Amino acid sequence: MKDIINNELNDNVDGVLDQSTDTMHQLGDDVNPKSLLVKAYGLANEQFANSAGPHSVATNAVVGDCRGLVGLLSKLAVPFSDIKCNDSFPYGFGDPISTSIYYPSDISNLEKLPVINFVGGILSNQGHYTEMITHWASYGFIVVISSNFINSTIAMHLLGFLSLSKMNRDPDSPVYGKVDLANSIVAGHSAGGHATLRTASLSDEALAMVDSDIDISGALSIEPGPLAIGGTVKKPTLLLTGLADVVVPPFTWPSLWMLPLIKKVPAWGATALTATHYSPVRSLENNEFAGITTAWILYMGKGDESAKAYFVGEDYKLSQDKQFIQGKLNPMRVSRNQLAKELV
Repeated sequence: MKDIINNELNDNVDGVLDQSTDTMHQLGDDVNPKSLLVKAYGLANEQFANSAGPHSVATNAVVGDCRGLVGLLSKLAVPFSDIKCNDSFPYGFGDPISTSIYYPSDISNLEKLPVINFVGGILSNQGHYTEMITHWASYGFIVVISSNFINSTIAMHLLGFLSLSKMNRDPDSPVYGKVDLANSIVAGHSAGGHATLRTASLSDEALAMVDSDIDISGALSIEPGPLAIGGTVKKPTLLLTGLADVVVPPFTWPSLWMLPLIKKVPAWGATALTATHYSPVRSLENNEFAGITTAWILYMGKGDESAKAYFVGEDYKLSQDKQFIQGKLNPMRVSRNQLAKELV
C-alpha cells in the first residue's frame, strides 16, 4: 500500500521538497540532506527542551537495555540513541499489556497535577519513550503510558485512565489523591497518534464509564497512523508530522482526512523539517518535537502564558519557529484552523 501511495503522490513530494529548499539552506552546515538527522533547534526547543522542568521525576517503570531479537531491531532502527525497553513481550517475557507512570518526585508536597495519557506506536515498547515523557513529567505532570504492542485503538488510553483512577483512590499509591483527571491531555505517536484522535472523539458519557472525573482538555497527535478522521475530534488538537517521515508522510492522511477536518475545536498543525518517524524516541537534543510538545502540554494543562504564545495571537511563535516548515505557499506550512485563530 505504501508503494501505491508513494507512486500516486510522487509529484506532491517533489513540490514539498522544492519549496523547503530555502529553509534547508538557512540551517547551515549542520544539516545532512541525505539522513536529515540533526540536532533539534528552533524557538520551542531552545525554550522548553534544553533543560528539564523544575521537578525531579520518579516512576514505577522498570526499563533497561533493549535485549532479544526485537529489542536489538529497535536499537538498529534508532541508531546513535540510548533507547530503553521494558520486559513486555516480545521485548522480554513479561505481560504484553503494561502501564507505567512518571510523576514529580516531590508530588507529596504538590496540589493535584494534570495528566498526560500517552500511547506509543505499533510494535513499540514503553521504554522507547522514556526521555520524552520523563521530560514532560519534570514540568509538573503525571504521565501514564500504556501499551499492548498494537496500540491502535482507544483501549490503551482507556486503560491509562482506569489505572490512574485506581491509583488516585489507593492510599498506598505514590499518586494517591494527586491525580487531576478533570485536566487530562491525551497524546500518542504513530498508531498511538491516531488512537489519540479517536479517544479525543469520545463523548463525556463514554469517558464517565471509566471515571466520572475524566475531562480531556487537549489532544497531542504525533505522526499519527491513518485510522482516524478529524471530523469527529471534540478536543483542541496539535497534530505534528515530520518531513523525513516515510512511515507517515505528512502530505498523506494527516493533510487529507485529519487536520483539515478538525473544525469543531481549535486545531494546529506543523511539520518538522528534519524529523523522521523515530524522532520521538530519540534523545531530547535530537527530538525535533521535544520543545513544542512541552509547550503544548503547558498551555493545555496549565495555561502557561509563555507556552500559550506559541499557539495564540496574530504572531504566534509556532509560525516563526524554524524547526517547522513555514511559508505561505508551502502546503506543509504551520497552520491553524479558524477557531484557533480566534483565540485570545
